[in-house]
Amino acid sequence: MTTVALHHILLKSPLLAQDIINELAIGASFEDLACNHSACPSKNRKGFAGQHEVDQLPEALYQALTAADGSQTYLGPIATRYGYHIVKAPVPPLSGRTRVDDPDATAAE
Repeated sequence: MTTVALHHILLKSPLLAQDIINELAIGASFEDLACNHSACPSKNRKGFAGQHEVDQLPEALYQALTAADGSQTYLGPIATRYGYHIVKAPVPPLSGRTRVDDPDATAAE
């Protein structure tokens, strides 16, 4: 199994998520934005949501993480049933992974 250190910002509004993406594009700190805006308790850890088995992530997060080719620093907004996620792209990229688990997984709530 492949694990990933998940760093994310969870937002309830797609407009706010896009604003956060724009802030990141001009050099804002991911950690500061996570602390100030995330709806996830991981905001208290600067957006670090822990180590997760990639196959246990919600399908949309899994798809985004495994499609990343290393050219992006941040991915998102990624819509899930929890809201809109902005995640730090994994280094090295996870591209080419095949999902072997339940697509309705509940990690990274």
